[in-house]
Amino acid sequence: MEIIEYKNLNNKYTNNQILEFINTCMYEFLNRPFKELKDIIDIEGHYINSGGNFWIAIDNKKIIGTIALENRGDKGILKRLYIKNEYQHQGIGTKLYNTFEEYIKEKTNIKTIYLACGKVLENAHKFYIKNAFKKIDNLEIEMYTVEGDDFFKKEIK
Repeated sequence: MEIIEYKNLNNKYTNNQILEFINTCMYEFLNRPFKELKDIIDIEGHYINSGGNFWIAIDNKKIIGTIALENRGDKGILKRLYIKNEYQHQGIGTKLYNTFEEYIKEKTNIKTIYLACGKVLENAHKFYIKNAFKKIDNLEIEMYTVEGDDFFKKEIK
């Protein structure tokens, strides 16, 4: 398994392949229908150009995980953390998250990370809490959410 930064994909994996992976995960985890996700159709414009980043985890030439950072100056938003069902509980999410946080500490001015996570995703909640996120009642940043989301926050030291 390897983790690759979006800018280093060298056209091996297209935005459409990443979109298909994320839509499949959203369907498996939340029964959400497939749709065009504007941030994934334009990863460069949405994440990279603003100082954020996007990573994919690859195993045997297949996408098995993703994570994204939306950079908002001193605030960041963790987005698109998905691990394919059969690869969960193997440390891949932890490796992706550690790559994400290391990037924040080394290459950004972000002091606080926020995220929204569906209430039904109990394993994801446990993962975030294990990684020092605190559940909060209200977001202190404007970001995309859907009904049924819980919110989390983490201060970066």
